[in-house]
Formats: sequence, structure tokens, C-alpha cells
Amino acid sequence: MPTQDQSAQLQPQRKELILTAALRTIARDGVAGLSLRTVATQANVALGSIAYYFTDKDGLISAAFHDFAQRSVEQFRSFYEGATTLEEARAATVSMLSATAGSRTDIILGSELYALSLRRPRHRMILLEWTRACQGVMRTYFDEATTLALDALYEGAILHHAMHVGETSTERIALAVERLTPPESFIFGTPSP
Repeated sequence: MPTQDQSAQLQPQRKELILTAALRTIARDGVAGLSLRTVATQANVALGSIAYYFTDKDGLISAAFHDFAQRSVEQFRSFYEGATTLEEARAATVSMLSATAGSRTDIILGSELYALSLRRPRHRMILLEWTRACQGVMRTYFDEATTLALDALYEGAILHHAMHVGETSTERIALAVERLTPPESFIFGTPSP
């Protein structure tokens, strides 16, 4: 039996295991297919462990999507690290779009969050925070109108890629990014008025 110190050390890991299992379950079965029992089995924890961290199924779903959104923003931000020129910002945008389009799990999770947020305001806030944070990264480099256009390209390109609607090759993505980011849209290093 673990000591009290060992149990305290396991708790953050246990919560992370539960969140990871919830996201895996959502990616495999959708939000509708998630049950606390399935998540407990997937995480290899007692069902009571979920109740310790989350008040109900909706609380678990909310926490899992919040975790997904945070990790997604960190990954999104990492593509732009070190970019200081228009060409570097364009290349970062293309890399980010191509990488996301290649992650079926992330596309499914993002789509599930979108669908859920249309029905439940609690989850809509997670979606809005996620969207604003990602747009904030792009807004460091591009003006607001360009940022919104790039965000729309992001949403459309990843869904089209996942659904095999049209070609979403890296070359096509690069061409779209170039067309959406004329030199005057690049604002990195420009003093604010």
C-alpha cells in the first residue's frame, strides 16, 4: 500500500492519466461515447478516482478539452518560435497547418469541441479561449484581417484534409498562405500606435 507521500506524488500523474484517457476515448468514440467507466478502464484507475478529481462527466469533458486546448496552443506557439521576418512567419504558418492537418486525433478532438460548444456554453468558453490564443500568436506577426483569414484557412484546410475534400498538400497550403499574407500585412516589430 502506498504511503501518504507516495499517494500525493501519484495524484497529479493520476489526474493526467485520466485526462489523457478521456481525450483518447473522445477521439475514438466521440463525446457521446465517453463514459466514466470507459475512461477509468482506459486510464487503469479506479472509477472513484475520477470522482475525486471531477464532479461529473461534463466536468471531466470540460477539463479534458481544456487540457487539449492548452497543449494545442503551446504547440501552435512553438511553430513561430524565432520567426522575425515575413518569410519565417509564412514558413511557420505553413508548418503549423501541415502538421495539424496530419494529426487525425487533433482534428477529431477539435471537431468534437466545436460540435459540443454549439450546444453547451460551458464548452464554448474553452473553444473561444483556444481560438483567441491561437489567433493571438498569429496576430504577433500579421494584422487582424490577415489573422482572421489565416484562422479560417486553418479551420478549412484541416477539415478538408481529414475528409479528403480537395488537395491540401504543403505546396497548396504554402501558396494559400503566401496569397493571404502580402508584405503590408506583416506587423512583427512594428510599434503599436
